[in-house]
Amino acid sequence: MDMRYSRPGYIIPIILSYLLLVACSSQKVNQTSNDRLYKKENNELNSSYLIYHINDSVSQLFYEISNETLVYKRTDTSNYFYCHVRLSLKISSENELNRIVDTTVLVLKDRQSEAIVKDLKGDIYFNLQKGTNYYVDIEVYDVHRKTVYTHSEFTNKSSTDSRQNFLVTNYRDEVLYTSYYKPEDVVYIRSHRNREKLFEVDFFRPDFKLALPPFSREQMPHFSYKPDSAFSVYQVNEKIELSLPSKGFFHLKTNSSTKDGVTFFVYESSFPKIKNTEQMIHATRYIMSRKEFDNCMLSEDKKGAIDKFWLEIAGSNERAKELIRKYYNRVQEANKLFTSFQEGWKTDRGMIFIVFGAPNKVTKRKNGEIWTYGEVGNPRSIVFAFTKIVNPFTDNDYFLERSEAYKVSWYEAVDMWRQGRIYLDN
Repeated sequence: MDMRYSRPGYIIPIILSYLLLVACSSQKVNQTSNDRLYKKENNELNSSYLIYHINDSVSQLFYEISNETLVYKRTDTSNYFYCHVRLSLKISSENELNRIVDTTVLVLKDRQSEAIVKDLKGDIYFNLQKGTNYYVDIEVYDVHRKTVYTHSEFTNKSSTDSRQNFLVTNYRDEVLYTSYYKPEDVVYIRSHRNREKLFEVDFFRPDFKLALPPFSREQMPHFSYKPDSAFSVYQVNEKIELSLPSKGFFHLKTNSSTKDGVTFFVYESSFPKIKNTEQMIHATRYIMSRKEFDNCMLSEDKKGAIDKFWLEIAGSNERAKELIRKYYNRVQEANKLFTSFQEGWKTDRGMIFIVFGAPNKVTKRKNGEIWTYGEVGNPRSIVFAFTKIVNPFTDNDYFLERSEAYKVSWYEAVDMWRQGRIYLDN
């Protein structure tokens, strides 16, 4: 029986959600909560951040903030309009998330120019002592708009081999913020804490399956470290030049005895967007039956088949266009937020985000995240628990704790989509 979409003939109480809520409220857990982190309005600000460790005590945050959503105002008698942004950092140890160990504030003012859309770029130096891991909570406050945008970065300073000890740039010496790249891109890597002349590079040609439903009894396989091939690269003029593959990913390490390093994932040129019909069909699998999915994939006219699927569940062309826009926007956001060693839409968090929308509250713990749909403490709320997986390729790998108790909630959410309605449009 296909377990992606099939209405159940019985109801299972959401016991797991209730137990998780009780456990979180009855124990003093080292955690922080955020009710905006993955929501649409928080992600309207197109911004990127990257942390680079310069030495054992000093680290550097690079930032790039698009001015598309910032408000420009005339603040004096001149003819110029300015934006006014306050960038704040709150740093906490991974072992004491609820205790702030350092803060930094930077004020940004930009005068409007002929370039209507541009990026506010810069960097901030701050102290991070070696030997532990941290969370850097970033807050961008648009003073004129009176709007706050939040972001959280995990940073590993317990090892000199980890990815944040490497700074990756393009040929123009511009910092590259993402871990995913286009086929055959050329990147340049430097490291102040690793000045070896020779580095090891492992190559992987993965083929990962998309996440299973949250109630599935089948265990998702964890990624095993077994490269398809390996080679060495040399540092020239304190830089490593690396031509990326057309498909797959490279993992650069300081030596062969460690698995820690910096990873370069290569996806389609359009990534994180969904551009072609086959990508659309695959990303719609969460709300399709097996028969519908096979019909689309085997159709000679795949574009017509996926359009027919959306039109049938929407009931009209206009409604179908709205559903398509909202659904694939979630797929794109999942790629931006949750990409790890596989595309974000294929991950456990990506699956829940696409079908259910952004959670009402995200509670971060040392070893994972709790997503709450509804009010915290309400036994009728849906609660998903994600465990953080130690992974040499990424700090963004989270595994859903699956349970039969999620079956009813899953089918209700899928059924809303199939009735032409968007589940939790946030």
